[in-house]
Amino acid sequence: MAGKPLPLLIDENLHCGQLPLPVHPDIARGIASLACLEQPDATVLGNLAGHDPVLACTLFRAANSAFYQGLPKVVTIAEAITRIGAASALRELDCAGSSGVACHQGRLRPDYLLPLWRHSLGCALGARWLANRCGYQAIADQAHLAGLLHDTGKLFLLAALEQIAGSGEAGIMLGSQLIEEVLESMHVEMGMRMATAWNLPDDIAGVVGRHHEVELDSQELVLALVKLANKGCRKVGLGWQTDPGLVLPTTAEAQFLGIDEIALAEYEIMLEDRFGLVAAGEFLTNSIMGFNV
Repeated sequence: MAGKPLPLLIDENLHCGQLPLPVHPDIARGIASLACLEQPDATVLGNLAGHDPVLACTLFRAANSAFYQGLPKVVTIAEAITRIGAASALRELDCAGSSGVACHQGRLRPDYLLPLWRHSLGCALGARWLANRCGYQAIADQAHLAGLLHDTGKLFLLAALEQIAGSGEAGIMLGSQLIEEVLESMHVEMGMRMATAWNLPDDIAGVVGRHHEVELDSQELVLALVKLANKGCRKVGLGWQTDPGLVLPTTAEAQFLGIDEIALAEYEIMLEDRFGLVAAGEFLTNSIMGFNV
C-alpha cells in the first residue's frame, strides 16, 4: 500500500467487502442476549437494530438482497424482520454485532465512534420527534431511519482509516485534523456507495446523498426533518462537531416545516434530557428496550 493516495487506500477497503464496521458494544450485547433466548421478541430485536446504523443496514442488505429480486424493497426495520424471519434476522444481527465489537481495538475509534453514534441516534430520535410535532406522524418511522443512517459514510471511513493506520504500510500519520477532513469531505459520496451496496430504501439513500444540500422542495419532508434534526444535534453538542450559536427558528428547514420557536426549544430540551444527563449504557438500558422503532 505504500505510496498510494489515501482515497485509493480507502477505495480498496470498500472493494474488498470484508471490512468490519463498528457497532455500539452495548447494543451488540443486547443482540447477543436475545440470541440466548428460545423465542426472541421481534419487537425488541427491531428496537435494538433501530438504534445502530450498521445493524439497521445489515437488515436492509439481507431483506433487499438479490434473493428477493422482483419484490418491492422493504422500507422499515419491521418489514425487514418479517421478510427474512426473526430467527434469520437475529443471526444476521448477532454476526454483525460480534464483528463490529471485535473491530473496536484501534486507537481512532474510541475518540470518534461514540460521538458519531450519539449524533446518528440523536438525529434519528430528533427527526422522529420533529415529524410527530409537525403533524407528519405517517413518516415518523421513515424520518427516524433516515436520521439514523444519514452519516453511514462516516462509519465506513472511520473503519477504513483505522485499518490503514493499523497496517503500518501507508507511512502517514492520521492526526485528528486529517481524520475529520476525510470524514467531512468524503462521507456523502461514500455513504451513497454504501447505500447501494447495502440495498437501502431509495428515500433513505436520497437523504444520505442530499443532507448537506441547501435547496429543498415541497416533496422533501423527510430530508427537511433530518436536516433540522442534524442542526439541533450540532447545537446541543451531540457529535464532535458543535455549533452552539445556531438559531434553529431562523434556519431554512424550520421555516420550511413551519415549526415555531417554542417547539424548537422543547426539541432541544428533549435531546439534552435523552443524552446529556445519562451515560450511553444507562440510556440503552432505560430507553431502547421500550422504545418502538
